[in-house]
Amino acid sequence: MTSQQQRRDNRRAQREAHNTSYLNPLRWHAAEAHHRLSLYATSVDRHDCYQPAQVLSEPREIDDKDPAWFAGMGVALVSSVWMVACLFAQMTRTRLDMPFLRLPGKDDTKLTALILKAQVAFAACDVYYATQSSIGTDVILEPEGRLRSYREFCELLSQPDRRVWADPLIWFHLAIANGERRRDLQRVLDALHELSGFLDDSLAGGSSLRARWSSEL
Repeated sequence: MTSQQQRRDNRRAQREAHNTSYLNPLRWHAAEAHHRLSLYATSVDRHDCYQPAQVLSEPREIDDKDPAWFAGMGVALVSSVWMVACLFAQMTRTRLDMPFLRLPGKDDTKLTALILKAQVAFAACDVYYATQSSIGTDVILEPEGRLRSYREFCELLSQPDRRVWADPLIWFHLAIANGERRRDLQRVLDALHELSGFLDDSLAGGSSLRARWSSEL
């Protein structure tokens, strides 16, 4: 193998590793959020509500909750909010660093469009783009760059001045738990399904949504 070929191979390997460092986490969190929101949709279709998440009347009631509530009665609701918040973090991170990603052909343009489609779907649920970005940024811990754990996210929500930024996302979950906003929920699910499919193809990793459901069996 020539030194020129080796350099090309090294550059390709570095590019793929860099791409994967962004796309794999995004793929993971898109599948997690889609799976959890699908549980809401399925339960609403069958029972007109998702009872496990019907634990609040409004977000500010979180202010009085202790850690035991977050680990028990509130876990179905708050963990769902956390999963979507983590998705927002990955979408925000990927869009900001898109100029540094190198995807085949027009895949970078396609990925940007699909992320935007998901953001627009959530915006239609009154979780507006700027709010999504703010929530996502709050979930990213600097300088490590890791995402907050569920426990750390609960501690964040326990601070009223920080929780208020997540209130639109909490309101959305309360609404869909009560069987409301079904069309908006389906729009979100469709957008995440399309995003997941694109990421599966880009990473040649099989269907992440199918694998997520299979893990529950």
